[in-house]
Amino acid sequence: MDSKKLLLLLALALVARTQQREIGILGGGGLLTGDPIGGTATPVIASFSPGLAAGALIGHDLYSHWSGEIRYLFEEQDARLRSNGTTAGFAGQAHILQYDLVLHARTRHGRVRPYVAVGGGVKIFRGTGAEIAYRPLMEYAYLTRTQELKPMLSAGAGLKFRLGGRMTGRVDFRDQLTRFPHKVITPAPGMTLDGWLHDFVPTVGLSWMF
Repeated sequence: MDSKKLLLLLALALVARTQQREIGILGGGGLLTGDPIGGTATPVIASFSPGLAAGALIGHDLYSHWSGEIRYLFEEQDARLRSNGTTAGFAGQAHILQYDLVLHARTRHGRVRPYVAVGGGVKIFRGTGAEIAYRPLMEYAYLTRTQELKPMLSAGAGLKFRLGGRMTGRVDFRDQLTRFPHKVITPAPGMTLDGWLHDFVPTVGLSWMF
């Protein structure tokens, strides 16, 4: 083996040794915006209810300030319609898989590390309730037992803090942005529904560094 190849292998080994990996669990909740249904005589809002969120992450520090994370979240999100005090609901959930690029304000040796994150992935909306012949407000939209995959953008910020040993605590906040899932909440004939949906997700977590 010549000297250039040897130096390259040594450099790769050094980078691998200096990388820090992380595996953790997350818990929190989601708060979603809604969109008005177009074509109605009175205001009707299509949305999803706030719900619990839980998931896991795998991360790795590539450099002193930069890292990457793969995150999975499960969220309880019931579909609903609201108009003039009347509400119609339908059980639902969502599955989110994303990758975030994370910029830390301090190096990995800092005890407290504020950070910002940006990334993307996919979000699967699922209607899991029981379909019935009549539901309030169904003249405007149908709440359906189906699923729909949407591309997703994500941005947010957070704080990591050492708890001792290899354990790290974290609090963070993400804004998950998708197009509205119009198959799960389907506009009735003559109605329109095609906006953007923000899912504001605060979480707390514990992770193990290795």
